[in-house]
Amino acid sequence: MSATRTSVLTAALSTAAALAALGTTAPSAAHAQSAQRFSVQASGLAVGTRGEAYEGMKAGPGFELQVRYTPSVWSFGVGAQSSTHSLDDTALGGEEVTLAGAFFEPRRVFDVGATSYAPYASARLAFLRQSIDLEVEGTPVSASASGAQVNLGGGVLFRVSPRVNIDLGATFGVINFGDAKVTVPGFGSVNAGSAGSGQNVVMRAGVAVGF
Repeated sequence: MSATRTSVLTAALSTAAALAALGTTAPSAAHAQSAQRFSVQASGLAVGTRGEAYEGMKAGPGFELQVRYTPSVWSFGVGAQSSTHSLDDTALGGEEVTLAGAFFEPRRVFDVGATSYAPYASARLAFLRQSIDLEVEGTPVSASASGAQVNLGGGVLFRVSPRVNIDLGATFGVINFGDAKVTVPGFGSVNAGSAGSGQNVVMRAGVAVGF
């Protein structure tokens, strides 16, 4: 009987030790991104565009706000983003195109043995609306198109304090817009056909605060 008790106790201790070891493999990476399960992040963006959907658009600045849930080395964020882009055609009078919408972003942080920083890989699914307001021969005209965008990339999280992290990252994405809608006051809206597809490169610098 005592042998049985000893073997059970030994197995229990071994299992507890194994679980403890597993528990200590993630903290440096998890803590490098957030010591709290929930955080709020604000970031500045630099967005470059190319492709038929973005023909004539220049790179532009933007911003994003998101709330993140971090249960482990995985982190999940939801938020909103926006950027503005001037046009190559100066004859239009300096109007800007706005890209804005909502997104979902999962991340996976990698443990590199440091508690002050950690690299991560990320993906993002966003639904964006491209819009512009301009005047054509004195008549106000607005045009817009919406589409789904997928981005892949990564970055590095720097731990400033137990509640504050700096996020530096970059992603590359593709988007496919639906039909463009053109609205003219007094004439209603007209379907102008597919707005096409495009690509983007997004550079991000942000601050995340845990709570």
